[in-house]
Amino acid sequence: MKKVLFGEDFLNTAEIHYFRLSPQEWKDRIVKAKEAGFSAVSSYIPWLIHEESKGEYDFSGPYDVGKFIDLVASHEMYFIARPGPFVMAELKNEGIPYWLYDEKPHIIPTSWNSRKVENAQVIYNHPDFLLEVDRWYAAIAKIILPRLIQNGGNIIAIQIDNEIGMLHWVNNTPDLSDFTLSRFIDWLLNRFDDPFRYGFELVKDNKTYERLRNPSNDFVHTFIADYSLFSRDDFAIYVNNLKNMLHRKGIDVPFILNIHGTSAGRAHTFPIGISQLKKTFDLEGVIPATDIYLGDYTIRNIVDVWNINEILKATTKKPFGIMEFECGNGDYGNNLGERIDPNATVHKAVISYIQGNRFLNYYLFSGGVNPKLRKEIKDGNSRIAFTGEEHGFAAPIKPNGELDYTYEYVKFANKFLSNLEKQLGKDFSLVYDNVVIGYLDEYYRTEYAYGMGDKKRSDIEIHRGYNFWDSFLKTLLVMGYRYKFVDLESSKPNVDQLLILPTAKYISKSVQKKVVEFIEKGGKVIFYGDIPLFDEFGSKCTVLVDYLNIKPGREFLPSTHFYLSVSSPDNLFREFRTDWAREIITKGNENCSSSILAYVTQENAACSVFLHEMNVLFIAAHFNANFIFFNHIFELMGLKPHIRVLAEDKDKIGTLLFALENIKTHEKFLLAVNIDNFPKKLRIMIDNVEIGTRNISPKEIIFEKISV
Repeated sequence: MKKVLFGEDFLNTAEIHYFRLSPQEWKDRIVKAKEAGFSAVSSYIPWLIHEESKGEYDFSGPYDVGKFIDLVASHEMYFIARPGPFVMAELKNEGIPYWLYDEKPHIIPTSWNSRKVENAQVIYNHPDFLLEVDRWYAAIAKIILPRLIQNGGNIIAIQIDNEIGMLHWVNNTPDLSDFTLSRFIDWLLNRFDDPFRYGFELVKDNKTYERLRNPSNDFVHTFIADYSLFSRDDFAIYVNNLKNMLHRKGIDVPFILNIHGTSAGRAHTFPIGISQLKKTFDLEGVIPATDIYLGDYTIRNIVDVWNINEILKATTKKPFGIMEFECGNGDYGNNLGERIDPNATVHKAVISYIQGNRFLNYYLFSGGVNPKLRKEIKDGNSRIAFTGEEHGFAAPIKPNGELDYTYEYVKFANKFLSNLEKQLGKDFSLVYDNVVIGYLDEYYRTEYAYGMGDKKRSDIEIHRGYNFWDSFLKTLLVMGYRYKFVDLESSKPNVDQLLILPTAKYISKSVQKKVVEFIEKGGKVIFYGDIPLFDEFGSKCTVLVDYLNIKPGREFLPSTHFYLSVSSPDNLFREFRTDWAREIITKGNENCSSSILAYVTQENAACSVFLHEMNVLFIAAHFNANFIFFNHIFELMGLKPHIRVLAEDKDKIGTLLFALENIKTHEKFLLAVNIDNFPKKLRIMIDNVEIGTRNISPKEIIFEKISV
């Protein structure tokens, strides 16, 4: 095998579940992966099937994972092991053995209203759970250790657990067990040194725990904000515990941590997963990776892959990749529920590659069969998973071994990426514009809610994404702007960069101060959203608006007989309908003049203003994809995109252009991706120099060397 450094050299991986295939089928699937251009195979190693009864391990027949790994090695391919303890993969109990819950019911957490959690969740850091995980790791280490890359084997990395915190989030079931709340109180007193932070003394007794599990309105927001911060520390402790277990068994390879968060083919909520696990990125030897399930790649979600990758880049200084990269036809229920255009796999793979992903694990590459549990359980099928007898209906290799229509496109994607790697080299640069989007971690600490009418949470959810992503950022991407994100809690934008910041009524005092300091040093800012008046705990905080000398006026929402619309005072753009706007009142500042850029139609209410001397622009309305307006505001800020299309809208909207450079040879390249199903004729400009016209076929990708 060609030697590679995981996280540095690019690695493409095929997810093949050995336990869903017979040993006679293993070679066929591995060969098909090899022929499709993969250099590695990845698989979960489910605790559920290997230790169905406590202390009785089964690594024989279809469960002989060591033999499977060796077969992968015989085809000169690497292996990524995913031993859990949680593996999900549609397995029952998310891959945790039944006996563990039966024997140790006290590791099942209690949540809101003192109710026991009904999903497969456990108290991650409970010593009784960790003790059993350590036993499981000891068993699997006997198989993994001699097959590690440094020991002459082919195992190049190990994924720790799977989708940590996902069950807590999607079920709104924070771990509020006595065990965890006791640790939370210690954390709280150490951080804030205030035993009466919630209006009563924080002592470790049943009365306090009940109060925290049933928070009253007078402290619920503060409690959720505090607990969300604590849970992130708690997840990092859990990951460190698992890592140390493996280290003690002699296993020292890169440890992958995958991040969950896409929903219904969109990534608006994905930063919640990043926020939940961001503290783990700092752990030595841990490499973050994403799960990307976006279905068809169209104008609807064109911005999502870009934002996922750029937000992850902004929150870690480490190499990263994609541990679950959707590659099938989308028919996950085998009911003709979806049929993804396979070009989407190619487009998403190429864009993810140029954004810096160092590995892509195509999931699920091969389907199979869910075997029966050895001990029959009367649960409707008594199989290892809840998907029925077959699994992986949508995979490029069907459960019966036949090739699906998506297989050839996966093969093409791997070939295309190989060509990119060959020409760009390991060290290449993607040309970005001098624009950064502010990532506010506090805006994604929203996975928990209690009671009705959480105004803070809904306000943040409305303004952190949705219109901000789907009108503003999407339009910028289509216009040619290649923006980055900056984590404003841990970093600062460069003063020569334009900062774009989504704003709700709530922004922490520390971030408000940081943005004011940035403006004072000469930085330019575009605010998009509501006017912030409170910090992250809901306390009044007007540092930013006091500095800008503005204040919020009336809020406008459409109603049955009020068709809320926005207009331009100088007829720059045509009036359009919208669903939200906020009046911006400039209180008058003799040191800073202002201009109204947009106003609420038929109302004397500015909803976008430019503060000239400060180089600050505020947009407090939900805009449509307004190319005219967005071009205008960027002209005010003195910016043009580095690369753009000179063509009619029909040609530029569904085409993404990128400029890249081989750092060693200084050769420059053009990458053009047509996500539309019709041909384009593109006149391309780079740094105001026209480089000629390109004809690009439907769904085609052009990659070529250029001289500029």
